[in-house]
Amino acid sequence: MKGIISATLASVLVGTALSQSSPNTRDESATERVWSSIAWVMHGDRSPLDVPGFPPNLTPLGAQQLVDRGRVLRNRYIVAAQEPDSFDVSKLIGAKLVGLSTNAIDNTQLDILAGADGYNFHSALALMQGLYPPSTRVFNGTDGIAAALLANTEILDYPLEGYQYPVIRSPSVDDPEFASVDANKLCPQYLHSLDSFENDTRVEKTYNETLVFYKAEWERIFHGNNIAYPSDLADYHHAYEFYDHVQYLYVHDNATKSQLNSSFVEYMGNLAATEQREKHGNLTVSGKEEGDKIRAIAGRTMAGKVMEWFDSNLQTEGHTNKLNMAFTSIEPFFAFFSLSGLIDGPSGNQFRSHVPNPSAAMIFELFSKGDSDSVYPPDEDLWVRFLYDDAKSGSLPREYALFGNGNSQSVMSLAEFRHSMGEIALNSSSHWCEVCDSSASFCLVAKGATGGDDNKGGSPDSSSSLVSHDSQGLQMDPTIAGAIGAASAVAVIGLGFLAATLCAGLRFHRAGSEKRREQERMIRMLNLGSAYNNDNNRAAAPDADVTYGRNGIRHERVGSWEMHNGFGTNPYGTSNTDRTAGLDRVYTNDAGFYSPRPGGSSSKRPVEDDQASYFGAVPTKPRDFSLRDGE
Repeated sequence: MKGIISATLASVLVGTALSQSSPNTRDESATERVWSSIAWVMHGDRSPLDVPGFPPNLTPLGAQQLVDRGRVLRNRYIVAAQEPDSFDVSKLIGAKLVGLSTNAIDNTQLDILAGADGYNFHSALALMQGLYPPSTRVFNGTDGIAAALLANTEILDYPLEGYQYPVIRSPSVDDPEFASVDANKLCPQYLHSLDSFENDTRVEKTYNETLVFYKAEWERIFHGNNIAYPSDLADYHHAYEFYDHVQYLYVHDNATKSQLNSSFVEYMGNLAATEQREKHGNLTVSGKEEGDKIRAIAGRTMAGKVMEWFDSNLQTEGHTNKLNMAFTSIEPFFAFFSLSGLIDGPSGNQFRSHVPNPSAAMIFELFSKGDSDSVYPPDEDLWVRFLYDDAKSGSLPREYALFGNGNSQSVMSLAEFRHSMGEIALNSSSHWCEVCDSSASFCLVAKGATGGDDNKGGSPDSSSSLVSHDSQGLQMDPTIAGAIGAASAVAVIGLGFLAATLCAGLRFHRAGSEKRREQERMIRMLNLGSAYNNDNNRAAAPDADVTYGRNGIRHERVGSWEMHNGFGTNPYGTSNTDRTAGLDRVYTNDAGFYSPRPGGSSSKRPVEDDQASYFGAVPTKPRDFSLRDGE
């Protein structure tokens, strides 16, 4: 164990001195124009995962990190491109993003996605405050000043000194777009692939060599008022979760920071990176089909989304999808690092041995060389570059080579980029459904529309296209056409019956309707009490907690707010009953204070106990509708 720790610490310390990539230099003889940019962004600093009762949330530090990320993008695409003298070109060179609105958000130019977790969505909001900061007398590119102008000629600013409102999409589990940003969730084949994780030879070796270390550090770090972390999860199999808690305490807790040092925390991050690379970047593990790289599913859907965004920009000749962003957790990062060959490239240590820091970003730029902004270039004149910013203090995006190219070849032609990304990408949600064998609702719809696995041998895209293009224009899929025809026929028949009903007096009677009405009369009598019994045979008053359904079935009310078992837990997450003092107690809504339970210490409900309520309420006495003497 000491050998592993010493060697890893040494690599951490030495790694900072290694050259990660060539400087972000440009050919000054050719002016570049960026037509579309894609930023895949890690969420900001958040509270730890898996703390019972405390869901992870973006912290104020995390929000500031994302605001800074937004400023970096603004400086790159807007400010530095327009005012190059304002920046040191050795550190930042402006890359003009053609047509991008400079001061006011134009949501028609943007596409912003966020993963399902709240801290991803809030990270997106924070970044946009840095990209388009609040500003008075600035109006969005869609409505302009006309929407701010009132009839009395007064012009209004948005609240909070001109706060700007971006459109951010956070796909639900019923949205096919869900697979783009949360691909490893709802993916049974991916989850099944993790069953073999602990049995991997390398994983088992590292687990055994570090187990004593993890247990000792758990005893040292997680004590007192520190966030609870289960001791049975203090091992290499949960290296990222352990590091997540340690990193949070190191940043937010002075006592923890004083007893740890940055090298130790970085070593913990190194172990976490190795574990996560195995879980999300091991390309040798297959799922349902050999070679499907199921562990890297998040990177495969990411690659497909990148190509989709670029294609949309190409099809509209630069009018849409100028700036695209996705906000996720670390899974797509480790997956893409492996799929693209970054972990094996000249700067592999950067991507192999470090957990992406909060607000880290992968950036793809589609650009051309030349001075013209007015004409969208043909495909053969378009290029793609990849940049990465690990979000260390003062860092900026730097170019790195993809797919085994050297750092001197960090720029790829669009055709080469398409080919290489096509080798790793999942190009549609239906392809993701097939690889994952998922039962997500949109997968069931896709299977129904395409006849299940009938198209399994075809291309990934063919199974997801309900409308196809040919030389004659748009051609409807036969399955969809048949469904539309059937629906039309049903509609025509329905209209015919309606016309007959209105014009000819045609009426329909359900079979057994008389019997059903007789049952309803009996049910009303049961609920109201019999009006036909004499004094010696009068029905008992109905139970207030019992009602009868349409078919005479008894329904007894249990767990209502005025009954003794109404609340199992209070808003603070603890039990409403406390028998430690020998007296049953319940929580009131007065800040969780105890009050004695009506009926004494017995937990057994007394007869007619409904007369006493925890909240001082008395159940409504049912009205007696039975006939009385003389009435």
